[in-house]
Amino acid sequence: MKRLLYIPLTALLLGACGNPTIEQELEQAKERNEELKGILQTEEVNFQKNTQRLDALKEDISKMKSVIGNPDIDNYVDIVTDYAGGMERSLTDMDGLLSNHDDGEELSGMESDFEEISSELFETMEAYDENSAGIELDEYLERQHNAIQLANGEIRAALDTIANGIEASDSALYEQGIEQLRSAHEYY
Repeated sequence: MKRLLYIPLTALLLGACGNPTIEQELEQAKERNEELKGILQTEEVNFQKNTQRLDALKEDISKMKSVIGNPDIDNYVDIVTDYAGGMERSLTDMDGLLSNHDDGEELSGMESDFEEISSELFETMEAYDENSAGIELDEYLERQHNAIQLANGEIRAALDTIANGIEASDSALYEQGIEQLRSAHEYY
């Protein structure tokens, strides 16, 4: 009889330690389902971000294709290179002239040197205006072109103020022109 008792008891123990019940399997399946839903949402967000990046890259490529074959862009780059070189040389000369001036020194003594350098600056700005007229630019280069034109206007006004200060031997007007000239770099 003891043997008969051991067999059902053993079967009961093995049944309790064995395979999970249907409720446990269902609970595990629900947890896995929730986990997969979270992963799916994350991947959908990543997909949307990547789609937006791809669209942006396609747009950039399209813009670059229009720029690559555009001879106006190449011409404009050459124009700006010449302009920048001329402005750098003349402004370096102007800086040397203006910084070597002593406050006690008469302004009229620098008039001829100033006129020569000023004339070079005006010629460089006029050459830029003439050469860039009629060139079709993309949006970015158009903004750069407008910034250069604003800077040129400020430089012209500053040079006129400095010239008037030198001609009138008015150091306050002269200093005002120098400050205008210094602030013109803000447009670049």
